[in-house]
Amino acid sequence: MKILFYGDSNTYGFDPADLYEQRYPLRCRWTTLLQQQMPEDWEIIPEAMNGRRLPDLKYDAERIRRMLKSLRLGDLFAFMLGTNDILLTMAPDADMAVRKMRIFLEFLADQEDAPAILVVAPPHIGSSRIRDPLYRRYFEESVRMNAGFRELAALYHVNFVDAGTWEPDMSADLVHLSEKGHRQFADGMKDYLMKTWGDKRE
Repeated sequence: MKILFYGDSNTYGFDPADLYEQRYPLRCRWTTLLQQQMPEDWEIIPEAMNGRRLPDLKYDAERIRRMLKSLRLGDLFAFMLGTNDILLTMAPDADMAVRKMRIFLEFLADQEDAPAILVVAPPHIGSSRIRDPLYRRYFEESVRMNAGFRELAALYHVNFVDAGTWEPDMSADLVHLSEKGHRQFADGMKDYLMKTWGDKRE
């Protein structure tokens, strides 16, 4: 079984504390840790880029179609996006991200012979303990976004998991996973995948 994870900097392994490489070593990234924990016949394929937002299908449709065609019906196309749709704006708006997710899921539903789909709602931005009104809004909007993603996944009958509920440890910027957070994320994803797909492999 192949699982292609289409994502942003938290799938890429961005390390905000590393001014040179700006990326955790391969051994520390959750995709690598997840691969080590999965059965030998499962293949984890990370396809990630810093700053990636939910796709603009005017530019991204063909690339996504190629990724889908690289997978079989028994494989899984998983994606964790939305953080940058909230973060890279002075007026964070969960509704905008949810609208973009709806368009993306409609696109995926129209693809023939597509693999199974997994929507991974990302870790929350910031923390509920932040008092500054502006920064707290980023947290609140990311929570609202994940709730909207959950509703859309149910509407389009695709798989869903909310990584925000895992509360992984974050770096000092409260946006990117720390090394500990990568380990926690890998553990959470492994548990979800084995619970959801493990029996289907028998």
